[in-house]
Amino acid sequence: MVPNEEINVKAVLFDYDDTIMDVSEARSYAKQVIARELSLTTNLDQEHILRVIKDVETRMESIGQFDRRVWFMKVANILGTNLDNDYINELVRVYWSSWRLKSRLFPDVMSTLSRLRRCGFRLGIVTNTDGEPGLKRDRIRRDGVEGLFDLIVVAGDDTTHVKPHPEPFIRALQILDMSGDEVVYIGDRVSTDVPGAKAAGMYVGIIDRSGAVSFGIYGQGVSSPDFVFHSLPELLQLLGCA
Repeated sequence: MVPNEEINVKAVLFDYDDTIMDVSEARSYAKQVIARELSLTTNLDQEHILRVIKDVETRMESIGQFDRRVWFMKVANILGTNLDNDYINELVRVYWSSWRLKSRLFPDVMSTLSRLRRCGFRLGIVTNTDGEPGLKRDRIRRDGVEGLFDLIVVAGDDTTHVKPHPEPFIRALQILDMSGDEVVYIGDRVSTDVPGAKAAGMYVGIIDRSGAVSFGIYGQGVSSPDFVFHSLPELLQLLGCA
């Protein structure tokens, strides 16, 4: 589903988690750490707590709620236990500390960004908030990649709306002083990364690193990506920057 012809753009914007940062292990590990901590506190079964956390995570993300304090208060309610604010805050601290221990750049990111820069493309990140103002930007800085990008828009911190609303993408275009057809956006989730970027007039690519999803599932039309690829070097070919 990668077009044969090159596309003519001036800037490349990326999602963060699961696009340039490999956080699959981080996400799983952080939940396990919290489940273990809550099991010790409540004497409830750790696996049961983990299932509740996963269910709450799915529901909260589906409505654009990324504040882990809200998540863990919901978990506590479902478990039928009372947790005070100080303890909830400590859970959030432990969660993100655990996350950072297992978060890694995908191996093809640095070489791809370097090549794109040499080819003259402006680079940016458009990503959703972590639910606490400043936290996502702090993670990006701690991960050592902040200086690689010309702009970073944290939707929900820098804008009123989070993805998939078009506002974060429009904000990025304003910073770039470009029109949508001069920009390509790369993400990993059709539901959150495609609609807003397309509404802003951008080209949109989905990176499916596992290669496990049939191209046919992405469909066609305004809610579908313009292309799907399995690694960032394929993006370089699409942009004539290989």
